[in-house]
Formats: sequence, C-alpha cells, structure tokens
Amino acid sequence: MRSMAKHFLLSTFAFLLFSCANTHFQVASGGPPQGTPRYVELLREKQVATLHFPVGVYSFYAIDDKGFYYRAPRPVIEHTRRGSVPHNGGIFVNKRNPSKLRGYIFFAGALTHVGDLSRVPHELRY
Repeated sequence: MRSMAKHFLLSTFAFLLFSCANTHFQVASGGPPQGTPRYVELLREKQVATLHFPVGVYSFYAIDDKGFYYRAPRPVIEHTRRGSVPHNGGIFVNKRNPSKLRGYIFFAGALTHVGDLSRVPHELRY
C-alpha cells in the first residue's frame, strides 16, 4: 500500500512539474508589446463545459512563445456538484492568428488552455 501511495505522489508531482514548465511564459509588468491589444472585451458570457467566462474587459497579463494572456475581470467560475469554484483565468490570443481565442485557467498550480472562444462576440482594444 505504501508503495502505491508513494508512486501516486511521485507521478502527481512529475505531472505538475512538467505541465507548467514553459520557461518562456512571462507575466508582463510593463504592458503589452507594441502593436498588441491592451484589452480584449468579451461581449457575451461563454460556457466551456462547466467553466463560465464572464462578460467584460480582460486586461493584458502575460506573454509566451505562442501568444498573449488576458486576465478576466472576475474569476472564471466552475460549476460542480458541490457548488461554484472560482479560478484565476482569462483569454489566450494566438500570436500568429489573433482571431483565434482560447480560454485558460490556473488549475492545480498549472496553466491549462480550455475551449475555443473565437466565435464569441469580442473586441480587441489597443
């Protein structure tokens, strides 16, 4: 039994370590790079599975090799059997194709991309 528990803990630790190992993810302290929107306004709430992304203005937050991260104006809410669970999260905008939007949340200490928000009415604000 101890061996099984030890194996579980080690595999969980490895998963968490490698799932957030993007060394190029940087929280931006000085704002977005030149020509990058400062805000993304989501004009309608979007539900992705049990996650609810709120209407409102999402502010530039971070950057990585593939795109830009915008923080939600309020927590992204996950509805479960036990009630509502708030998550830090927001919208990811692809660098190569700015019309491609995805949701993201921080879950179990790792950044996780979820769903396709491209078809939700939105505005990029510079």
